[in-house]
Amino acid sequence: MEIQNNIVKYNLKNVLFICGTACGGKTTMSKLLSEKHDLYLYDMDKMYDQHRAIADEKHQPDTCYHMKDFHEQWTRPVEEQARWNINSIKEQTEMVLLDLMKLSQNQKVVADVLYSPVYTQEIIDYNQIIFLTVDKKEIRNCYFNRPEKRDFYEFVKSKSLANIYFENIFQGLELTNELEQQLMKQSGFFVYERKKKDTKAELLKIIEKHFRL
Repeated sequence: MEIQNNIVKYNLKNVLFICGTACGGKTTMSKLLSEKHDLYLYDMDKMYDQHRAIADEKHQPDTCYHMKDFHEQWTRPVEEQARWNINSIKEQTEMVLLDLMKLSQNQKVVADVLYSPVYTQEIIDYNQIIFLTVDKKEIRNCYFNRPEKRDFYEFVKSKSLANIYFENIFQGLELTNELEQQLMKQSGFFVYERKKKDTKAELLKIIEKHFRL
């Protein structure tokens, strides 16, 4: 069965999407927007274990691959790493949409998600979604400096080949950033590249203006 885009779009009318690349500010801004405007906060990352439990190797092979073999995963060619980053997120799209359609029936929701413009253009209005990104050079400085990444950082750091793994992770994220930025800029959606000088208050104001809050 295929659900048509107009039906999906109608059922997402109460959702505001904050998307983008690693270190763009999605999580911070989603939390601030949720607190200020009393919106339900949906965090795609926190749903990962539930989504992976639903996934199967036939329909979501990249989602199922995650952490099957740590050494193999983090020594793959950078191009494969970026492909996996992008595709594993794409595989979760339908599960995330179902979550959001259920959650937003009787309440407003702000969604901290890793959507690509490629599969959002026909189901989300322009003023319902924003893409936050950052210069890929900033990723090495900020990626592991967030509370939600500390456990992962300590896990990688404990490995004998930690330096190799970290370099592979960073290069994969940088290439992912570059590829996704290209798609964002071609999409026609509003894309904002966060600058070092931007304060949280300034960035939140930009987002509120775009969402017409």
